[in-house]
Amino acid sequence: MPADKNLSVPYPRSPRLLPQFTASGDTPCLPPITPALIEESVHRHATCRKFSPFTTSRARIATVTAHFGPASAQYRKAFQTHLLHSLIHGTEVRVMCDPIIDSLWNKPAFILQLLMREMLKPTKERLEWIMWADRDTMILDQCRPISSFLPPEPSSRLDAWWRGTHDVSNATEVNLLVTNDFNGLNNGVFLLKVNEWAIALFTSILAFRHYEPDVVLPFTEQSAMEHVIQSEDFRHQTQVVPQHWFNAYDHDGAAMYMSRGNETRGSDERVRRGDFLVHFAGHPEKGRAIEEYAEMLEELGDVWEEGVVQRDVSGGVGAFWRALGY
Repeated sequence: MPADKNLSVPYPRSPRLLPQFTASGDTPCLPPITPALIEESVHRHATCRKFSPFTTSRARIATVTAHFGPASAQYRKAFQTHLLHSLIHGTEVRVMCDPIIDSLWNKPAFILQLLMREMLKPTKERLEWIMWADRDTMILDQCRPISSFLPPEPSSRLDAWWRGTHDVSNATEVNLLVTNDFNGLNNGVFLLKVNEWAIALFTSILAFRHYEPDVVLPFTEQSAMEHVIQSEDFRHQTQVVPQHWFNAYDHDGAAMYMSRGNETRGSDERVRRGDFLVHFAGHPEKGRAIEEYAEMLEELGDVWEEGVVQRDVSGGVGAFWRALGY
C-alpha cells in the first residue's frame, strides 16, 4: 500500500483549525497550496461572512476524491475549487493519486481504506462525515459549507413541544445522502457518515461483483452501490435527496450559467447560480467545459456578494429534513 504524504496547510483564520491535505500514493497529484490561494481563501472567507447566510459548522468533514491517470490541467483547475473551499471552511481533503485495484473499483477501495483508518482514531479526533466528489466536479458556491446539507440531530420531545411540531424524537438515523439522475443512482457526489455502518456498506460494495457475478453492472461500482443500498441491511439509513442540492449538471454551458435570467422553467438538475457545485457527468467535452467554467467563475465573482443568486436550496433542505422528523 502506498504511503500517505501528509501536508499541513496554514489556515488563514485560526492556528487551531488546520485543514489537512492528504495525498495517498507516490504520484504527486495534489496541486501546490500557494500563497495566492491562501490569500484568496482569506478574502472569500470575509466576503462569505459579510454577504452569505451561512455559518461554518464545527463538524469534522473531509472532501475525498481520486486524481490518478494522465495529468490534466482541466481536472487540476476543478480540484483547485475544492481546495479553496476547504481552506475557507477549515475542512480536510483526501486524494487518491495512485490506483489500489482495477478500474473504477478504486473508489470503494479507497473509501473503505479511509474509513478503517478513521475508525482507529479516538472518537473526538476522527472525521464525522466525508463528501466523495468525482474529479469532474467544481465548487460553484464557495460560501456554502458541506454541513449545510446534513440532517440535524433529532429534536427532543421538549424541543418539539416548544416549537409546536410533531414528536420527532424517533427520527431514523441517516448515514448516507445520495442523489439519482435519469439513469438511477449517480455516486459522483455523496455524503457519508464515518462509522461502522459505512465500513459494512463499502465492504459489501467492494465484494458485490465477487459474490454476485451474474448480476449485470452497467456502471460498474456505481451499479454495485445502487444494488447494495437498496438491500434491507442498508436502505433504512440511506436517504435519496434532490439532485440539485449537491450534484447539479451542466446543460447549457458556462456562458448561460452566468447570463441566465431568473426563470424557473427547465429541469431542476440544471445548474443555476447559487448551487453548490456542478458535475460534468457524461459531458462530451469535459475539459473544455471545465476551462470555460473556471474562466467564468473568475469573471462572475461571488454570487452572494454580487446579488445574483437564482436558487438557494437552504429552505428546501430544512423543509426536507423536517418532513422526515428532524
